[in-house]
Amino acid sequence: MPTQIAFFGSRAMVEQAQAYTKDRTDILLIPFIYNKPEDVVKDIDKAIYCDVLLFSGLLPYYFAQEILTTYKKPCLYIPINEYMLSISLFQLLYHEGYRLERISIDIPDSSILLQCLHDVHLQEDLMWLIDYPYIFDKKTSAHFSTNKIMAYHEHLHQQGEVDITLTSIHAVYDGLQAKGIPCRKLIDPKKNVLEAMDEAIAQSNIYQARQSQMAVGYISLQSETLAENVVQELFQYIDEEFESSTRYLKNGLLTFYSTRGSLEQTTRYYQVFPVHQLKIPMKLGVGFGLTLNEAKRNAKIALSHTEKYEGTNIAFIVTDTETLIGPLGEKESKSYQLKSYDKQIQEWAKKAGVSVAKLNQFLSFVESLPKNQFTTEDLANSFSVTRRSAERLLKKLIDLQLVYKIGEEQLYQYGRPRGIYTFLVK
Repeated sequence: MPTQIAFFGSRAMVEQAQAYTKDRTDILLIPFIYNKPEDVVKDIDKAIYCDVLLFSGLLPYYFAQEILTTYKKPCLYIPINEYMLSISLFQLLYHEGYRLERISIDIPDSSILLQCLHDVHLQEDLMWLIDYPYIFDKKTSAHFSTNKIMAYHEHLHQQGEVDITLTSIHAVYDGLQAKGIPCRKLIDPKKNVLEAMDEAIAQSNIYQARQSQMAVGYISLQSETLAENVVQELFQYIDEEFESSTRYLKNGLLTFYSTRGSLEQTTRYYQVFPVHQLKIPMKLGVGFGLTLNEAKRNAKIALSHTEKYEGTNIAFIVTDTETLIGPLGEKESKSYQLKSYDKQIQEWAKKAGVSVAKLNQFLSFVESLPKNQFTTEDLANSFSVTRRSAERLLKKLIDLQLVYKIGEEQLYQYGRPRGIYTFLVK
């Protein structure tokens, strides 16, 4: 069957992609046309039945990112690379007769253009260039402004510094064209478009293979007085929801076999506890694996991580790559690697006297912060441990010079101020 690719782009770009793929029997291109890249958000839900989402450029992908966090199918965009830049500059220099020093340009990453100039022995200072690399960083991408980039080009034209603009942003192209300012859009070579299509197919195949992975679950019932009809209701519910086969083992322990795809759907990609509707006190560990034994082993590891929680309805998942996800049901499920092949992380863990999994959990916690600043309370809440346990971990990391105290905060009139820390590797 052909891979259904939801393609987001301007009308011209969609028509171009359709022309490039009209003879491809392995692709079914589903077009989603926008006037402005930020308009893509309204069409994401319509593309949910497709196998993969492909955006014509970085900007539409950027504007869709927040919604894409809940859309777990493969999502990618056609990148700007040296080939695209070379073709576009060749068109301006040799076909239209413009001089390099009279062209202004915008691209996400200036290093791509500078590498092109270096390879053909041209001076970097011949270009009027503005880039926006911060768009790749979710913590700083809010600074992106199409108006700022358009104003940069417009100013150069008004000052007589340039004769034409080469832009990577369709909205900038439309804006400058509307003002009568000479402008060209970066050319999208057929080679780039078809390579992106091939990558979309490859990612879709990987995703489909992952969805069919084995999934094994262990359920530990937290009450010994459950009525027989309640247990039967639980069996029936799990078998229907997980498309699985459930059986009772011993001492309140149940197991079921399913697939990764079914579990991901039922938990809404790890956002909800899968059997919360039944109100039956339990703890759940799920393991994914390429084989049944691997999935069983990972499920046992996942169940063991529920034991440090006193409450019920706690669930963890361990994937085939030994990533621990959970506890499920929180607004954002945390995840971190139980193992690491990074020699530096192994060395830090050994010196700090903590497990690699614990250090990876800390690094995942830091990565999730809006700013690289946190208190002992933040760490304790994230790790679901006491303040004292969090303080012990912090002390080990401070002694290793991985964490530094950078300030204090006094939230209340009385009591000790709380230390503010940052993770810093020198």
